[in-house]
Amino acid sequence: MKSKLECIPCLLRQSLNAAKIVTDDPVVQENVLKSVMRELLEMPLSYTPPLIARTTYGIVSEITGCEDPYREIKATYNEVAMGMYPRLKEIVDESDDRLLTATKLAIAGNIIDFGADIRFNIEETINDTLTREFAINDYSEFVKSLVGSETILYLSDNAGEVVFDRVLLEEIRNCADVVYAVKKKPIINDAMTDDAIFCGIDSVAEIVTTADTPGTILERCDPEFVDLFRSADLIVSKGQGNYESLSEESGNIFFMLLVKCPVIADDLGIKMWDAVLKRK
Repeated sequence: MKSKLECIPCLLRQSLNAAKIVTDDPVVQENVLKSVMRELLEMPLSYTPPLIARTTYGIVSEITGCEDPYREIKATYNEVAMGMYPRLKEIVDESDDRLLTATKLAIAGNIIDFGADIRFNIEETINDTLTREFAINDYSEFVKSLVGSETILYLSDNAGEVVFDRVLLEEIRNCADVVYAVKKKPIINDAMTDDAIFCGIDSVAEIVTTADTPGTILERCDPEFVDLFRSADLIVSKGQGNYESLSEESGNIFFMLLVKCPVIADDLGIKMWDAVLKRK
């Protein structure tokens, strides 16, 4: 998915927000913002938003000296989500369709997003997602693909959200071998290996790393991961960044996300806050 004009002010806002997390110094914040502005002037809109975001967040890290501005926020939401884990399991246990419910919970967890310009309530999002239909609903195809798969590659999105992924992984791990992919370096509040382990993913899946960008830009991934991506029978792609970076890639990909961006809503032809389970 190519960038749109609306992505430019969004990325500026994100860079300023990240700088404010690191420092209260207005001089440093101004330096970050102006440096990002200069860089964005040269960025072609033919790039995907995650590729441009990698550059803008790199500027934040370079100027502030902080590689991981969202470290404490990620740790907080890992703990919050782990506290919810017993209740999430109860919801699945009490449901008529365990897999569908676990899938909806995994998508509800996508609300934990500090790149999007949103305020969120996790409990309200869970209730809302469980009680309405997907705006794009390829669930039946997802079930068929699960049955016929031997290898599943699950592309994570955000810290905290990982716990919601775990609930779904615990329902599908008996279908096939599952590999769970996280970021190799800090970027926004995207999940990394330590987040996955804290949330118990190592008990249900093998953990591998992808790139240093939001989403999954294959050109920035190690060759071993690209081989895994190309050979997987089924790919679960969580979140907006993965949709932005993989919407034009080939493969048996199922996009699972909450739509929190008007550009993505327009690209999918649906509304803001809709829940999506879409087959590529």
